[in-house]
Amino acid sequence: MGLLFGGGLALWLFWVLGTCIGIYFGNAISDPRRFGLDMIMGCFLLAMVVSGEKNLRILAIWVVAGFASLLAYWYLPENSHVVAGALAGGVAGTFYRGVADADLLVNWGAI
Repeated sequence: MGLLFGGGLALWLFWVLGTCIGIYFGNAISDPRRFGLDMIMGCFLLAMVVSGEKNLRILAIWVVAGFASLLAYWYLPENSHVVAGALAGGVAGTFYRGVADADLLVNWGAI
């Protein structure tokens, strides 16, 4: 319980600190594309895919999240695709338990 509470408190504090920094200094870089900062989210997601678990359940979650993100990108207001993909992936991960990995024997590549 202490680990959960302490970790949650640390995450919350850094979230609030990062939000405050973003509010006050968010306009310091007027053109993030010039410095390649628009690629941070893509690189973060790529790092999660490469170093994450590789089984059928995780693949299905990524596919659902990616599909929902694309639909939101095409049909919803700007930048809502990030939230839509995250929510869809979270819901998919919650409800898709799958069968045991030993039964699947699926490894979709050593990236």
